[in-house]
Amino acid sequence: MVSISGITSGIKTFARYGKRFLNTTPELVFGTGAEAAGTAMRNASGSLFDKAGAGWRALEANGKGSFFKSFIGNFKTFLPDMKGFIKEGTEGLTGLAKLKGGTKGLFKGISKKMPFIGAVMMMAFELPNIWKATKEQGIMAGLKETVKSGARLVGGGLGSAIGSAICPGIGSLVGWVAGEWLAGKIVGKSYSEKKAEAEEQLAQVQQAQEQQGAAMAQVPQAAAPTQNPYSNYNPYMYSSFNNPYKDDIYMNQLPFNAIA
Repeated sequence: MVSISGITSGIKTFARYGKRFLNTTPELVFGTGAEAAGTAMRNASGSLFDKAGAGWRALEANGKGSFFKSFIGNFKTFLPDMKGFIKEGTEGLTGLAKLKGGTKGLFKGISKKMPFIGAVMMMAFELPNIWKATKEQGIMAGLKETVKSGARLVGGGLGSAIGSAICPGIGSLVGWVAGEWLAGKIVGKSYSEKKAEAEEQLAQVQQAQEQQGAAMAQVPQAAAPTQNPYSNYNPYMYSSFNNPYKDDIYMNQLPFNAIA
């Protein structure tokens, strides 16, 4: 049997690692920690577990703080840093070579700032989604969408770190896109996406019904059958020629043969 002390120790260990993860998440999502973690993983030797540990330690050493501080700090330094990368790429160059160097520096800056850029772009779409879910379905729906968005942000940050470790530079960008996409597949579609799909399906059903109604309206209606005027014709009543008893003397004397 598992002892109480063992369960308590496991809970404490889980809580300790959870706290460390929460402390590093802001830097992973909004900071440049993904680049530092990728470099550490790439330079570390040993198993994948050892490389992951090296990346985590580098992420912790790179910076700690709240999401708000990480976001504001990187927002303030974003443009100066991007200008610095472009200037670094164009230094000592002229003409077409300067343009090429500036473009290379720009992409380098985007790769290094990719977790922050991706997070800002995603938040621009997710904040309206969270607000719409909260307004239309209540606070619990808004919290659910917030958790989904957070999972996608973390997935993008982890993907960026892994991509940076595999392929420095462009790997950070590709890794963020892949990580965010994979996390989105795990947590499912957002409230706005589900609502848009439901509205599209309803519109398709209504369109199909309208087309079916228009097709039915074009089909000519069958004419009502006319009654045969001779359907109740009795030849014995209207024709003496066809009456086989017209010359029978005895039948002519009977009263019921008068109609014949």
